[in-house]
Parts: sequence; structure tokens; C-alpha cells
Amino acid sequence: MKHIFIINPKAGKRNLTEMVKEIVKQELEEKDYQIYLTKGVLDARQFVEQYCREHPEEKKRFYSCGGDGTLNEVANGAIGYENTEITCFPIGSGNDFVKYFGTVADFRNLPALIKGDAVDIDVLGFNERYVINIFNLGLDADVCDRMINYRRLPLVGGKGAYILGLIVSFFSKLTKKLKIFIDGEEFFTGETTLCAVANAICYGGGFYCAPHARVDDGLLDVVTVSKLSRLKFLKFVKKFKDGKHLDMPELKDTIYFKRGKLVEIEAEKPINCCFDGEVVKETKIKIEILPKLLKFIIPRKFQEKVLT
Repeated sequence: MKHIFIINPKAGKRNLTEMVKEIVKQELEEKDYQIYLTKGVLDARQFVEQYCREHPEEKKRFYSCGGDGTLNEVANGAIGYENTEITCFPIGSGNDFVKYFGTVADFRNLPALIKGDAVDIDVLGFNERYVINIFNLGLDADVCDRMINYRRLPLVGGKGAYILGLIVSFFSKLTKKLKIFIDGEEFFTGETTLCAVANAICYGGGFYCAPHARVDDGLLDVVTVSKLSRLKFLKFVKKFKDGKHLDMPELKDTIYFKRGKLVEIEAEKPINCCFDGEVVKETKIKIEILPKLLKFIIPRKFQEKVLT
């Protein structure tokens, strides 16, 4: 087995490249391993694709050392190739996908990760891309888009960019008019505060939008929040973050939930859509579940979470 560590030097609040290198060297000194540092956007995907093409018979495991964006690129590069597994050594800002299985600290335990076994997980298909965690649109996607832009401003760091993006979005128009179809049937039409199409359970640094989602059930969890006043939204956010919003009787006419295999969304004009940390603008959106398309390594003690 070849162990390949793909490190994103720009992930997280500080560069942890040397720390990761040292941990890898200590734990895999007598194993076959390689370390690769990404050079920019999509470089991780391109590296993984090229490596898989050039080594089709080799058994290989790619370790994504970054955040959810780096993991998305590694997954997109690996899907479709035989003898290929991926996992995550999380050093990013959010690291949300691994929270489905355990904690970030669990996945930073490299000896346990090396001894882990592969489980087959679902992914989402969107515009010839793969999404492993959650596809979302609406207010939270607007915040993400503004945050990315505000990061470029002088003296504005990652946290400052997020807070600024949140404030501006909160005092802008909160809703988008959408038509949402699930498996060909109309699910929701109207003003929408946010919509999450989920494979796993949380996004945005720990917002548990789809607390009952499973990564191996062949289904999408669709959570849609219709129009809310700003005051009601403030009351809703804490429950949404904790994953308790689906159990709020006072929001039963505001929150819509359903599972399915194909989601189609129509907007009146291009809107921000966010997936695994990336933002795009779309008017017509089609998302489908692709069952058990990816082999993902988890520490052995968490296997029951997926397989039962």
C-alpha cells in the first residue's frame, strides 16, 4: 500500500506543513509513502488524477491534509479509479465532513487512521463534479461568497471576513424565490431563506443542518427553510447549529424536510451555491445521489457508524 499525503499549505489559520511532515515521518518511516504540497486551486485534484492514471495497478491511499475544500479536490481526483482509497488528516478551518464519523482529533490520530479500513460512501453529483458533504444555497451561501471576497481586503482576516459577510448578508434581502423538486415531484415553491442538500450532517464549521443524514443510505436529505423575519431567524440559528431545528413545533410551517435521490432547483436569477467550501452561481441546479462511489478510510472504531 502506498500512502500519499497531499498537504495544502494555505489550509487553516496557520501553515502546518512542517508539523504534518514530521508526524508522517515518525509514523511511516518503514512504509512506502510520499508527500505532495499543493500549489493552488484544483492542483490536488489534478495531482491525484495524474497519479492514478500513471499507477493503475498500485494499491494507494490519499490523505487529504487540509480542509473540506482540499478533501473535495482529492475525492474528485480519485473517484473512478481502481485500487484507490482516500481519507482526511484535517488541518483546515471547518473540517466538517469527518464530524459525521467522530471528532477532528480522532482523524488527527495518524496511527489509528493508518490502521483504519475502507467503507463505501455515497457522493452527490452536480455539474460533472462530485460533492461529498453538503450542497447549500441561500443566506449561508451568500455569507460564504462575501467572506471569500472580504478576505482579500487589507487587515481583514478569516474570522473578520466571516463576521463582515454575516452582517452584510443579514441586512440584505434574506430570501430567494425558488422552485424545488425531489424525484420529479414538487417539494417547495416560494421565498426561501436557505436550502441544504445533504450527504453528511454538518457544514459551515459545525452547523448540523441534516442531523439524521447518512453517507451510505443512497438518499439525499433536503432541508429547506422558508421566509423568516430577522427576529425569528436569530431565534432559529442556535437550534439550527445544534441540529435541533427539525424538532421545533413552532417552525413546523417554516422548515420542510424530505429525502430523495434527485433534487432539481430553479431560481429566478443566478444565486450563490456553496459546496465543500466552493461557491458558484447557478439558475438551474440538478443534484443526484451516487451510491457507494468512494472508498473512504475511517479509524476502525467508527466503522459501526456507517455499516449499521
